[in-house]
Amino acid sequence: MPISVSSRLLALSLVACMAMNASVALAGASSLRVSEEELGRETDKQIVAQFGLYEDKKIQEYVRSVANKVLATIREPEFEYHFKVLNHEMVNAFALPGGYIYVTRGLLAMLDSEAALAGVIGHEIGHVIGHHATKQSKKSIGSLLLALGGLVASEDIRNNAAAWLTVTTTLSQQILLGYGRDMEMESDQVGMIASYEAGYSPEGIVAFLRSLRTNERLSGRGYHGFVATHPDTIIRIIEAQGKSEILEARGGKVKFYRDKYLDSINGIRYGKPKWRRKTLPPYVINIHTVKEGETFRSIAKNISGDEGMALEIAVLNSMDHNTPLIPGYRIKTLVPIKSTTAPLLKPGRSHAAEHHEQAKDKKENKKKGKK
Repeated sequence: MPISVSSRLLALSLVACMAMNASVALAGASSLRVSEEELGRETDKQIVAQFGLYEDKKIQEYVRSVANKVLATIREPEFEYHFKVLNHEMVNAFALPGGYIYVTRGLLAMLDSEAALAGVIGHEIGHVIGHHATKQSKKSIGSLLLALGGLVASEDIRNNAAAWLTVTTTLSQQILLGYGRDMEMESDQVGMIASYEAGYSPEGIVAFLRSLRTNERLSGRGYHGFVATHPDTIIRIIEAQGKSEILEARGGKVKFYRDKYLDSINGIRYGKPKWRRKTLPPYVINIHTVKEGETFRSIAKNISGDEGMALEIAVLNSMDHNTPLIPGYRIKTLVPIKSTTAPLLKPGRSHAAEHHEQAKDKKENKKKGKK
């Protein structure tokens, strides 16, 4: 599975704190043990500093509202949870120990319904409930820490660059490979049940898993240890489908909330900026209602200004670029922004508002041109 530099940096940030917790615990130094809450809180600072939060407050609030709706189904949560959207194009969601959960703007761009978002967040809550991050870190570096001897029993490891690099490198390799089938399937089940009890169709997470498989095949982009060609992936989808059918057989009013989701992400930034944290991503997502006779190629030409964007737009909608489009169906399209070197945003401005103003200016300029 292709792993981006960003993903590797993310893993190194995560394992820095995990390694300390695991090393202290294995060394038996209870007085130095780091709680999961502290572990998550300290690592959160690193993650936010490295990737930055997506600055659109409406998007942050929307994700938190969906997440809190799912969290409300969990009986007596062990931790206080924190849900954040990171300003990064990678398709990813992950959880830190102690209830810190993140989704990227890249993931939000790829999802197709609020039910899918609820399922993903429920899945990450499952990792927190199962203490998967700390279990995985202790399991993966146990023998390495023993080999380091007395050094790990002391805070001196914080100042020993060689030993620290050995630990973090080993851990990063494990985290990039994911948690393994059992932990992922356990979290799939937690996410499915939690989202169902929150009023969302459990088919949302199944559709998401299928779209991951489709997207990786079409674009080569990996996600969170998810490998399209691996037998475990197919088993995971089949298992999720079976559990979804069992839940839906219970009856009850559950929905996808697709239109609500598309309206909420309309105007979100898309793509990789030329200079991270200094320039804007090259596109914004625009929700388009398909008209009679339109194809991905014609839509790419008319909306993106480049017929060559047809494949990118199709992948964004988890479809093949040759798939016939049904009139009236809503899809995500990509609109190039005026300047990627402009300041990120004016204080208090949302991406949707900025995009609306750009569209308004464009219409006014066309009117002036006709006069």
